[in-house]
Amino acid sequence: MMRNRLRVAVIGCGARGQYHLTEFREHPDVDLVACCDVDAVRLEAAGQNFGVGRLFTDYRDLLDSVPVDLVSICTMPNTHREVTVAALSAGAHVLCEKPMAMDAGEAGEMVEAARASQRTLAIGYNMRWMGSAQFARRFVAEGRLGVPQYAHVYTLDSGIPWWARNYVKAISGGGVLACTAVHILDLILWVMGHPEPVAASATMMRRFPERRGGTAPSPEARAAYDVEDLLCAHIRLAGGIAMTLEASWTHDALVSRYGFELTGSQGLLQFAPLAVLAERDGRPVDVTPAGVADADWPASTRRGIQDVVEAVREGRPPLVTGEQALMVQRLSDALYRSATIGREVEL
Repeated sequence: MMRNRLRVAVIGCGARGQYHLTEFREHPDVDLVACCDVDAVRLEAAGQNFGVGRLFTDYRDLLDSVPVDLVSICTMPNTHREVTVAALSAGAHVLCEKPMAMDAGEAGEMVEAARASQRTLAIGYNMRWMGSAQFARRFVAEGRLGVPQYAHVYTLDSGIPWWARNYVKAISGGGVLACTAVHILDLILWVMGHPEPVAASATMMRRFPERRGGTAPSPEARAAYDVEDLLCAHIRLAGGIAMTLEASWTHDALVSRYGFELTGSQGLLQFAPLAVLAERDGRPVDVTPAGVADADWPASTRRGIQDVVEAVREGRPPLVTGEQALMVQRLSDALYRSATIGREVEL
């Protein structure tokens, strides 16, 4: 068991990196010793805002010159494999943001590097740490929903996430699936106890710039946009479980929605907002317990980071392991493959 304060470095100081820097700075068992970003102006601002003295524009220089126990990787997905493998090889534990990698091949290399180095690899699927998500997992694990039979999963956003280059496939790995829907895919698989995906069929579309074309932050961003922003999929899971997935960045609604409805042999579990319905005398009845409706995003990020710190200090696995995230990556790859060839893909 590690007893001293963890020396932490954050690589990537953009929108997501700011969350990590904030949480690590405030954690009582962490010393934030270094950060890195290819943008020197953004890097300098992060150093000043978070009181970090060791600043690097190349992650290799950081790993070569600063002893660290845990590296938090908040770069774009096209660098996740490279930086993760380097950090693990340098002897650091790793928390890598989602999506895990550009494809399952890269994700598998990350998992193998963690095994070879005997270091922790955690992935930033923080939705598991929402209070209602924790309840949903316990509810299903305890058998109170019965046998899972069908999941309707959705993430329907009315706007494109321009805060990073999520719209450039060579950098992001994909659009609404890779950037957004993988969160809810990870959540539903975890809630159900990780049944193995068997087959997947998907249709994907790019509605931009006909839809939301006027929201592009620059002509360059508008021209570079080459990803899907609408997805409809059917997924078959082990045990005869069926799942549908809808995802969009151009959903015409005043309020964005994300969540799932999980049908079991003994009722229905809805996430965000949380609800539990069971059959009584042939009719559905609301039996939702009180006090478990927390779906707070910042709080879930904080809890996820706290879990990784505690896992490293205690020598135990984190809640979100590399192996579990690899399953999400494999499923994501199959959905992209299906959309490309126009038929179902077996995993």
